[in-house]
Amino acid sequence: MDISTMNRGQLTILGSAFSVMLTMHFTVQLLSQHLFYWKNPKEQKAIIIIILMAPIYAIDSFVGLLDIRGSKPFFMFLDSIKECYEALVIAKFLALLYSYLNISISKNIVPDEIKGREIHHSFPITLFQGVALEILAAMGIIKSNHFWLDVEQIEEALQNVLVCLEMIIFSVFQQYAYPVTPYSGDVASKLLSDKKNE
Repeated sequence: MDISTMNRGQLTILGSAFSVMLTMHFTVQLLSQHLFYWKNPKEQKAIIIIILMAPIYAIDSFVGLLDIRGSKPFFMFLDSIKECYEALVIAKFLALLYSYLNISISKNIVPDEIKGREIHHSFPITLFQGVALEILAAMGIIKSNHFWLDVEQIEEALQNVLVCLEMIIFSVFQQYAYPVTPYSGDVASKLLSDKKNE
């Protein structure tokens, strides 16, 4: 395989495949560590579901780059699986936070500790990437150089490439956000050695 003879589309798919492989590498590494030190199933099950989000997004975006005839329903099916998994990740992340903060939930959905408080909603940052690509296309910066490609298809492909690249970063950050050290016993041994040294 000679990279110098590849066209832009082939290089994009090759780079995106490499991004997916890197994302898989970092995720499988963290996943195997959590499975090896399986000490707190309630927390670690939520962590595993959360860390699997990066490869699912990367694979979905990579498959979205492939040009397969009649594949629009298949890609729509994959996107719906991704969206359902995102809802599961949000629920598991909330459950993990409740577990970390020792917040109990009574039979009604609102946690006892936040009843009666005003809840402020966060700003929806996730839309900016797609909106930025739409603006660039409307300004004529993103153009179709081929008659068989629409600008919308190019926007979608750029969005998929960006997601593949972002998932590498997220999978690396997850190494620090969900380390295995609290479950491996390393923290306890470090605390004991620090107390002995004092």
